[in-house]
Amino acid sequence: MTQAVPRPDDAELQHLREALAAKGGHTMVRSEVLGWQRSWSAADRQVLERHLTRVGAARFRRSADDGYIRCVDAQDRTAMVIAPGYVMFPRHWVNSECSPDWPGVTLSTFGRRPAAPSTNRTPPARTVRQPRRVEEEPKFCPRCFLQLTPSGTCGNCD
Repeated sequence: MTQAVPRPDDAELQHLREALAAKGGHTMVRSEVLGWQRSWSAADRQVLERHLTRVGAARFRRSADDGYIRCVDAQDRTAMVIAPGYVMFPRHWVNSECSPDWPGVTLSTFGRRPAAPSTNRTPPARTVRQPRRVEEEPKFCPRCFLQLTPSGTCGNCD
């Protein structure tokens, strides 16, 4: 008896279609795609990297709800869609790694609640507090009572 390969349910697939059709979103670079989910294992990232290269993914756009990433090729055609726990392909990009009953590959995070997506933004630089300048009390000439120059000489008497 063969074990069924885990796959997203129909409600999840419907949500994916709606999220990708909605306006808005965020353009990403490849490194942001690979770091999008902090819970992905090194093996998950290797799977993603292999498929991004295989389909010739050129541009990436995260959905407005931050749930999916659409990867398009140089001709602006959808090449694959990445979700936190799986990757799906249009029929012409399905290969032997894909599940026999749906056009996708599950990742180690499939079925788990996704961790908060990583924004890959650098935290704001901390401002280094400069020590307060302690200004010295002004010094005065003992003869004429004018303020001395920084070198300690009196411009009036010397």
